[in-house]
Amino acid sequence: MLTTNVEDRFVQAGFPEQSVFYLEGRLTHRADHTPLQKQDLAEITSGDQLETAGYPDSRQFQEKLRDLNRFLAAHPRFVILELGVYAGNGFLRPLISQMLQAFPASRLAEFNLQPNPVPVQIRHRVVQVDGDLEQNLDGLARILLPEASGSQDGTS
Repeated sequence: MLTTNVEDRFVQAGFPEQSVFYLEGRLTHRADHTPLQKQDLAEITSGDQLETAGYPDSRQFQEKLRDLNRFLAAHPRFVILELGVYAGNGFLRPLISQMLQAFPASRLAEFNLQPNPVPVQIRHRVVQVDGDLEQNLDGLARILLPEASGSQDGTS
């Protein structure tokens, strides 16, 4: 799992830490990548003391990037589900674009209030859903889980 979620929520939800690639570090770890305990929080006086400071330049980031590249090489057909990433994100957007260009069988499903610009060469592999995220996800759930919405044929 590739995420910019810096609060370590995926690991807290049960995903194995070695399978989560935090692109921008974590607020739950010190700059030296050791986990923070609740009793340690009073010691943190600056964002520079957190893993998010300088994480892309770290050895841990480079190791995670190698892991991600190995995973993608072994699974070249994948879908990226992008939730609320704005076009000006100079870190995640270029990475997603590179992944799509490098893996022709990959797809992108983008959920945003307004669609982001998509390079012409990959436009046919991108589904853009714009508008309110809650409404769109509810609609997606009705399609994917028709039994949950009371419809037997997947329509509402």
